[in-house]
Amino acid sequence: MSFTKYSLFALLLFLCAIIFFVGSRPTKTNLAAREVASAALTIRKSFADKASYWGLSNNFIKSNNILTNYRYKDNQLVNVLGKPVLIGSGENAEVVMPGDKSFDVVYTDLTAQECIKLSSYRFDEPETLGLLQITIIGKKTEVFDWSGRLPVEQHKAKEFCSDNSKVIWTFE
Repeated sequence: MSFTKYSLFALLLFLCAIIFFVGSRPTKTNLAAREVASAALTIRKSFADKASYWGLSNNFIKSNNILTNYRYKDNQLVNVLGKPVLIGSGENAEVVMPGDKSFDVVYTDLTAQECIKLSSYRFDEPETLGLLQITIIGKKTEVFDWSGRLPVEQHKAKEFCSDNSKVIWTFE
C-alpha cells in the first residue's frame, strides 16, 4: 500500500487532532475540584439572605435539593470520583451552628494522588468562592490559608497526602 504525501499529511493531521482532543479533556480530579467550586457557589447563593450558615449539613443539602450536580450512592452524596462528600462544619461535617459564617466541603477516602491534585487545584477566582483555607488530613494534618500558604503547591501537598486522605475546603 503506498501513501501519497497528501494522505500522509491527512493522517498526521488526524493523529494531531486525536492527541489534542485527548490531551485537552479535563481529568476526573479537575472535574471533582470544579464540583467543589460549584458546590460553594450554590451553597453561598442559597444562604445569601441569611445571617449565617446555621443548619447546613448533608441532610439539609439533600432535603432541600441544593446540589443537583452531585450524585447520591447508597443515600450518600458522592463526587465525580465516586468518593463521599461531606458538607457542614469540620472534618466530620457536623451541622453548622447558629452564627457560623463559614462551612466546609470535605472530600473523603482520597488516594494520595487525588489528595495532591485536589488540594493543589487552582480555582479561577478563589475570592469569588469565598475560599478561606484548605486542610489536608493524611500522613499529618495541615491547614493552608491566605497568610502566604495558599494556593497549595503540589510539593507541599505531597508532604501531607496519603491514601485515605481527606481534603477540607473552608468557605465564608
